[in-house]
Amino acid sequence: MKNIFLCLINTLMMVCGQVLFKLGSNGKSISSFSDIIALLFSPIILLALALYGCTTLLWLYILSKVKISFAYPIQALAFPIVLIVSGLIFKEEIPVNRWIGVVVIVIGVYISIFR
Repeated sequence: MKNIFLCLINTLMMVCGQVLFKLGSNGKSISSFSDIIALLFSPIILLALALYGCTTLLWLYILSKVKISFAYPIQALAFPIVLIVSGLIFKEEIPVNRWIGVVVIVIGVYISIFR
């Protein structure tokens, strides 16, 4: 159970990183290499990168304890979480087919972990 919890924490950290990347790049015009460099050094993007670094360290710890075939499917839960967050925070409209796809992912994770 501890390993599942750690995998879920890792997944939530990945989601937070993605949300920070979106927040940091939202509305920015990126038309040159210097724009990308400037964006990389913005506070929100730096925070996202630091979070991704911590997420990677946790992932390495997880992989030292469990099989990747157990841990990796749990990472797929990032898809439904990002879908929900994108609707709540970014007010994105989520089409029905995307919700159906996410339900399939959640069922697949359940089957691969708990069955």
